Amino acid sequence: MEAVVLAAGKSTRMKSETSKIFHHICGKPVIFYVLEAVKEYKTHIVVNRRDIDSVKKMFKNSDVHIQEEPNGTGGGLKAALGFIKSEYFVVVNGDTPLIRQEDIKQAEETFKYKDLDCLVMTSYLENPYGYGRIIKNKDGVKIIEEKDADDETKKIKEINSGIYIFNTDFAKENIIKIMNNNKSREYYLTDLVQFSEKTDTLIIDKENVMGINTRAQLYEARKMMQMRIIENFDSVTFISPESTHVNYGVEIGKDSVIFPNVHLRNKTRIGKSCIVDTGSVICDSIIRDNVHIEPYCVIEASLIDSNSQIGPFAHLRPQSDIKENVKIGNFVEVKKSTLSKGTKASHLSYIGDAELGEDVNVGCGTITCNYDGYKKNKTIIGDRVFIGSDTQLVAPVTVEHDSLIAAGTTVTKYVEPYSLVLSRVPQVNKEGWVKKYREIMEKKCKSKKD
Repeated sequence: MEAVVLAAGKSTRMKSETSKIFHHICGKPVIFYVLEAVKEYKTHIVVNRRDIDSVKKMFKNSDVHIQEEPNGTGGGLKAALGFIKSEYFVVVNGDTPLIRQEDIKQAEETFKYKDLDCLVMTSYLENPYGYGRIIKNKDGVKIIEEKDADDETKKIKEINSGIYIFNTDFAKENIIKIMNNNKSREYYLTDLVQFSEKTDTLIIDKENVMGINTRAQLYEARKMMQMRIIENFDSVTFISPESTHVNYGVEIGKDSVIFPNVHLRNKTRIGKSCIVDTGSVICDSIIRDNVHIEPYCVIEASLIDSNSQIGPFAHLRPQSDIKENVKIGNFVEVKKSTLSKGTKASHLSYIGDAELGEDVNVGCGTITCNYDGYKKNKTIIGDRVFIGSDTQLVAPVTVEHDSLIAAGTTVTKYVEPYSLVLSRVPQVNKEGWVKKYREIMEKKCKSKKD
């Protein structure tokens, strides 16, 4: 079997410059999920001219065909039909992301077992407004679109999912018979069904056939897809699944705990027995085992090794490499830097373009001054260095192992091992100065009042 994905619609009801097939659900475009459902088959995607380059770039393993005129689903199938070589094929709309692979497989088996020319996948809706209605009688199966239905037909609750399997020879022989004598003046693919004497239906779950035409429907589909993704993690604890956002393809290890309002995006991988606390956002990052991400951290394209602690309110920018047993505390920003085993940066620091050795202590308010206005420069800190609070490291600079940098120091040149580094302005104490100052100011204020 081959597959045809119809994705040439104008998406007018989305009220967007972006075609609805490219709007994202859980980190992937809508059409991605449709293609996942038919990935076992050679796939033909039918698009409009505006979207063809984007579709070709995203889905290189599919054949892409243009529907030159927006003249309906029948015209869409015509664009691909001549390229189909298999005995039969499935047609799926590109805006039905909740369709499952097992639904397609079940339909294929039914089609073959009953030796049909056409199989229509249907569902029952309490409110079928907007969907084509299924009419069954002695002559077979007929589909009437909402726009063309009379009041009696509109009462029918069995609806057309827009998913079909056709015998290829039957489709090629009869598609030319489709006419556009309807209110939309379009060629409906649904009309192809009425030419078959061997048609049957297969009822599937109504959730799986939901199409997306509006932002509200996009929102509903996103909620359903999100719950599907979360339900697959049967060894992970989600404190509040309804408020957690996990993208398709994210991995989470056994016994990890995910708190409310967490966002796990793109290719993120979380190890075993991790805690990701409230409000944290993790994108394209690898988190190894037994890591605690405290509340409201942002982690981008970084690696955090086992038994480390991040946050709260920490920001790891791309290419941060955090080794084992590292502590990144509140309001610490790390960018393109390596912090080796046992190193601690507990609060209010910026570490950028730096290499820190093992067991380094980064005091509060430490800054790597990495940018000279033209390029980013590197800071290298050796093992067991103690960096006092309010230190500025003006890169490029190297501080060798076992050195101690006193609080308030600005480091501008190479530091040898076991060195004490100081750069402070001498302290001056003027005894009694405040008392005299207050007396003078009080006299001035009194004279102004008089």
